[in-house]
Amino acid sequence: MSANEPQLLANCWTHSGDVDPSPGAHGHRAWSAWRIESRAENLSKVGFDAIGLHHEDLIHVLDVEFADEGDREAALERLNTVFTDNGIDTVELELLTEWVHEEGDPRREQEQEIRELLLLASDILDARHVKIGNFSGYNIPTEQLKGAFDDIARDFEETNTAVGFELSPADLNVATLADALAIVEKADNGGLFLDLWHMVKLGISYEDIGYLDADDITAIEFSDGYVDTEMGFIEETINLRKIPGEGEFEIQEFIDAVRSTGFDGPWGLEILSEEYRRLSMTDAYSRAYKGGAQYLRHLSTM
Repeated sequence: MSANEPQLLANCWTHSGDVDPSPGAHGHRAWSAWRIESRAENLSKVGFDAIGLHHEDLIHVLDVEFADEGDREAALERLNTVFTDNGIDTVELELLTEWVHEEGDPRREQEQEIRELLLLASDILDARHVKIGNFSGYNIPTEQLKGAFDDIARDFEETNTAVGFELSPADLNVATLADALAIVEKADNGGLFLDLWHMVKLGISYEDIGYLDADDITAIEFSDGYVDTEMGFIEETINLRKIPGEGEFEIQEFIDAVRSTGFDGPWGLEILSEEYRRLSMTDAYSRAYKGGAQYLRHLSTM
């Protein structure tokens, strides 16, 4: 890949196959049944050079697929080798949701083990950024959120991993970019995680995105979808986030707006749909890469 060619990152759902990403009556499995070596090899073959990992998938890889390594630190070293051997040089980690609570809150304490794992993984895998959000929709004072975000940003600063706060319709505290900026503005090691899906569903304009500075943005994700459907938000979110070019989102306008800020990081591709989960690994990765890359090719000439 040339120095000025944009990176396309396969988000955790984009490469995980037939998973069940949302808790419900039919159970929940966020880890992939496809082995990570095979995923890394086949992602690389079609052109991906960056990858995202969900913490549940990461735990499965370390504790099941790489159990013979003896401990998680050794397993992470092996995982790092898998990525390096396949030319995958950028890593994204997710997901933390209970960071929003004050220290000592049982909900935050329950997630502490995952937080510590992601800190260890961010160090050994040299992760570029970690995704967090208020996806449980807690109604929390902005000042508390500012403090909590600054706290977690300082934690990950020790591993040189930036923290991205993803705003979404599930968050009762955030309806605009200004609301989200108020939460992250205090931190030196963090910023916004902008997902086209959530921008559309929140009604945030591309003009508003263009007013941001590059330093405001930690990471980006995009997919395709429909502006209005009769589905509930959760059902639509996990079943209709389509391959770029297969829906009605104005993807190029979004990418150009983000690019106008000076953002030059990887472009995350988050495909999360019932149809996509039925595809074979070969078809899924090839179609995903082609769908995403078509909107990025012009960036390499800018």
